Amino acid sequence: MKLRRNEYCPIHRSLFCCGRKQARKERRFQLGVQRIEDPHHPRGYRELRSPSEMRKLLNRKIADQGGKYAICHESFTEYGEIVPDHIEPKGMGGAWRDDSPDNVQAVHRRCNLQKGSRRLRPGHAL
Repeated sequence: MKLRRNEYCPIHRSLFCCGRKQARKERRFQLGVQRIEDPHHPRGYRELRSPSEMRKLLNRKIADQGGKYAICHESFTEYGEIVPDHIEPKGMGGAWRDDSPDNVQAVHRRCNLQKGSRRLRPGHAL
């Protein structure tokens, strides 16, 4: 009887024995900031950021915003509640995804969920 790929061998207690080859996990290398040419975008390109680069950008935005959320203007209390928000959302005709520093702001998770894919007028809360 043949062992399944994810089944432990009852004799050797291993996933890689009895004729099964060791499955190599494909590593996905993600660059920090990628520029994608986009003739429809005003700058001519879009920026895509890896999760670590987005975290770095969000930390810069926290400092730039003076300790307040961009939408509700409350003071930051817990780091876990801060999420990045795209000012020009994809659903409103913005680029598919543009993670440029001009398009990202630090907001409260609750406010970002309420905002959804809408544009907000500058200086207005939800």
